[in-house]
Amino acid sequence: MGSAESVQPRILQLDDIKDASVGGKAYGLARLRAMGLDVPPAFVVQNAQADTFPQQLAEAVAGLKASALAVRSSALGEDGAEASFAGQYETVLNVRGFDAVCAAINECVASAASERAVQYLQDNLEGQSCVMNVVVQSMVDARCAGVVFTADPVSARRDLLVIDAVAGLGEALVSGEATPDHYEVDLSGTVIKQLCVHENPLLTARQIKQIAEQSRAAAEHEGQPLDLEWAIDQDGVLHWLQARPITTLPADLNEFDTVLPRPGDVLTISNVSEMMPGAVSPLTGSFTGWCIDYGLQDMQVKVGARQAIEPQWQITAWAYGHLFLNLSGNVVMSSAVLGSNAEQTAQTLCGRIVPELKEFPPQPLWKQVINTGKLLRYALRAPAVVEKFGEELAQFRIAEQDTSLAMWQEIEGHLHFYEHAMAVHIQSSALSGFLSSIVESMVSGGSYDNSNEDQAEAVALLAGATGVESALMLEQLDALVDEVAAHPEVQQRFIEADPVAAQQWLESCTPISSQYRAFMSAHGHRGYRELCMRDPAWVDDPQPLIQSMRAAVRGRHIGGGQGLHQAPQIDWDKLSRGLRWVLPKAHNAIRRREHTKSQLVEVAHRYKIAFRHLGRLLEQEGALPDADLVNFFSIAELARIVPNPQPADVELAQQRRLALDYQQRFEFPEISVGIPAPLQPEVLSNTDGVLVGRPASRGVAQGIARVAHTLEEAAQLQPGEILITPITDIGWTPYFSLIGGLVTDLGSSVSHGAVIAREYGLPCVVNSRSGTKVFATGDHVRVDGDTGRVERLDGEQQ
Repeated sequence: MGSAESVQPRILQLDDIKDASVGGKAYGLARLRAMGLDVPPAFVVQNAQADTFPQQLAEAVAGLKASALAVRSSALGEDGAEASFAGQYETVLNVRGFDAVCAAINECVASAASERAVQYLQDNLEGQSCVMNVVVQSMVDARCAGVVFTADPVSARRDLLVIDAVAGLGEALVSGEATPDHYEVDLSGTVIKQLCVHENPLLTARQIKQIAEQSRAAAEHEGQPLDLEWAIDQDGVLHWLQARPITTLPADLNEFDTVLPRPGDVLTISNVSEMMPGAVSPLTGSFTGWCIDYGLQDMQVKVGARQAIEPQWQITAWAYGHLFLNLSGNVVMSSAVLGSNAEQTAQTLCGRIVPELKEFPPQPLWKQVINTGKLLRYALRAPAVVEKFGEELAQFRIAEQDTSLAMWQEIEGHLHFYEHAMAVHIQSSALSGFLSSIVESMVSGGSYDNSNEDQAEAVALLAGATGVESALMLEQLDALVDEVAAHPEVQQRFIEADPVAAQQWLESCTPISSQYRAFMSAHGHRGYRELCMRDPAWVDDPQPLIQSMRAAVRGRHIGGGQGLHQAPQIDWDKLSRGLRWVLPKAHNAIRRREHTKSQLVEVAHRYKIAFRHLGRLLEQEGALPDADLVNFFSIAELARIVPNPQPADVELAQQRRLALDYQQRFEFPEISVGIPAPLQPEVLSNTDGVLVGRPASRGVAQGIARVAHTLEEAAQLQPGEILITPITDIGWTPYFSLIGGLVTDLGSSVSHGAVIAREYGLPCVVNSRSGTKVFATGDHVRVDGDTGRVERLDGEQQ
């Protein structure tokens, strides 16, 4: 392309514009007009130059037949997909008369040489030269005006459309001089959020609908989210003034959303969020997420509830980067066997009855009888299956290779073993929830909707299981913390040392180091988000474990720490004959579940090591800029990309990594009908400061609340504080020796937090639903693990 001075300025009508050589702003207007949207009359001065005007300029200005004009820059690259240039070049409004138009064009041309514009060009388009074009457009006598984003630029949600509106011209909005009315519209056209400056909204429901429908049609036509400016004139007519791509969005947050088997399926974040809290990368979602679904489908096939394993997800779901459990998919099982129903399924998985969950039409009685026999056989065969799997696991290896292609072929040849491991774990643990719910039902006299007192009694009975692997891990960890706390140099070398030095001391100090190595040898494959391919295990990155141990040791030193609690002995003579028969079987099921969970995590850890090595090889070979990007391809994509990586693949993976940061911020309701939608940020009104959840560990505790959503926040725990958190997994375990009680938003009596709280004798309430929102760090709270009641004391709130 020649320089700006070598090509004379000329005038183009919007209908004559065919490409972006006139700049993004002019091209956007032409595209809107071509779609049939109402665009005020305009023309473009292509290759505009100071004091050099096309001969037809006066005629073109007169042809607009407008008393006032808007003269706007449309430089090459401006309002493009790579950079917006927002505010870098000049816009002149209310231009009246030919001489004023010429002066405004000169002003736009001169703005291209401003210091800020030159620097922006250098930073965003590698110093490309500026070719200035200028749009001259009829002004709209606006009653109100504003902008609409067809994707929310703040949350990056492409299913949300955002409208901002101000009275009069939209320039007051762009300049920040006026506070706009704000509207958020979902894909159904429903306004889910409306914040108005004054009592009367600027936009009617019809106008919101019109703006949303037309802007979404434009975005669909362009194949990308758009940022559009609009104005509504005094007669109520909607005009479109500008359209440009939204340049700040990461990859589509819903790119990997799965399709539900039925549109009205009921989904929950309970249960699965213990294994995988938060959003997951494409690798984890496509691998671990699918394997969970595979294992659950495998169970249903084996008991006759399903004919075959479907390649589409049936019992789990993936949306906005988060994994969910499909309760309706689980109820498919209830319709196929005797003695099971939607209420029991909900109690087992969510710790409560879910009214939204409906039964499926039952299979014929004769078939239910046969399937119930299959279910019993499936459960009774679990010990033999687990024993055989132990032998298979001992032989399982993923060998490191020297090239990325060879490494991928090695991984690909072993992918099915993860599905198999998941199926074994589900078979070994399926009976645990079922038998636990039977115990609760027997305690409550046959009702699944039992009282909190009944729940607490059932919890105490189930806590009598001995030899549980997670409890054995706790004993070893507790003994290690005691040993460290008793060392004379612990204050200087461990508590007050920087994290790296504390780890080095732990690994070298005799005899603590041998005890530490023994613990890591047995449990180093465990950690936070254990089934996530991206998150390291303790043995790979000991720092999270070290950090929590330091907090526990500090608690021991100031007298607030506590050791494991000996569960009260069960008085078997006082139990009914039925309970004496079923309770030992429930205890055995708990032991099997915890054992195969550890085995499953060990398998996942071996895959983590393999994928990490694959990423390093791809980085060494120049295919990826860093090894971590391997986590941002799905399993199916890796089969294509590893042999033939392309720059576009790398760019997409980088955009997906940015998207994960947005997805991690989302929170979801416990129960959703259909595809879940993120919760809108809100402050709950709870003036009495009382919640009632599900009692999970008996006892009463009072103390200062510590609301923690992450392990980093949990590191601030002080001895005796009440931990209030959405959910816990094994990575939170070391903090249990420090806290005085536990409250979780989610969970049931067999959740990780409930099980560990019972081991430590901590009062625990699960399924509070909104504890992390109602209470704040610093509140003085009381937790009653007998009744499930959590309350702020004396109305105190920090």
